[in-house]
Amino acid sequence: MNNNIIDFYMFTNILKNKLRTGWVEIEISKERKESIAEHIYGTLMLAIAIDSEYKLDIDMLKVLKMLSLHELEEILMPDYTIRSNITIDEKRKNGKKSVEKVVDGLIKKEDIINLLDEFNERESKEAKFCYLIDKIECDFQAKLYDLEGVMDFEKSKEDLEYYGDRKDEINNNSKCASDFWIEYDRVRYQDNKIFKSLIDDIKNIDTNKYKKIMEEENIC
Repeated sequence: MNNNIIDFYMFTNILKNKLRTGWVEIEISKERKESIAEHIYGTLMLAIAIDSEYKLDIDMLKVLKMLSLHELEEILMPDYTIRSNITIDEKRKNGKKSVEKVVDGLIKKEDIINLLDEFNERESKEAKFCYLIDKIECDFQAKLYDLEGVMDFEKSKEDLEYYGDRKDEINNNSKCASDFWIEYDRVRYQDNKIFKSLIDDIKNIDTNKYKKIMEEENIC
């Protein structure tokens, strides 16, 4: 039984050192870039904060568990991005194989697999919420990198070629590097009032206020 715990943790520990591919691709000019494990942490903190400020008719315990596990598939497969030449079906198939291997020794492996299937199917209230959290955390991190001055405008603009018929719309609404990410994802949030307002406020974070907070807390 303890061997199962150790094996599972050894797999998941990989995510502490596996960098988010998107930040590598656009060459974030910071020695320490976000890992996948840090992204998971970010989604959990956002979920807790949103639950604090809004009345949500969802199972938060389920949400937090789903967010904690939602990147298990990336332990044994690449962190695919918009630049990856792979279909959604292929990604899900590869992800399923990865998850099944990672949780193989656990007694409750079927519960975990079913939870991640629910996340990918995005039918339940919890899965829809987690999907939006997963996306908006990326946009938020992009904005923070932008505010730090480590996100290059021209490198971020390179993603435009993958934006299809929304290319011009996104380009016209992007004044800084993180805007390309935010404007691409904006359509995902249009049917949810909470996320629709949140992405606007993230895009318009006051640079001076952010820097002041960082300086006061001696984070910079």
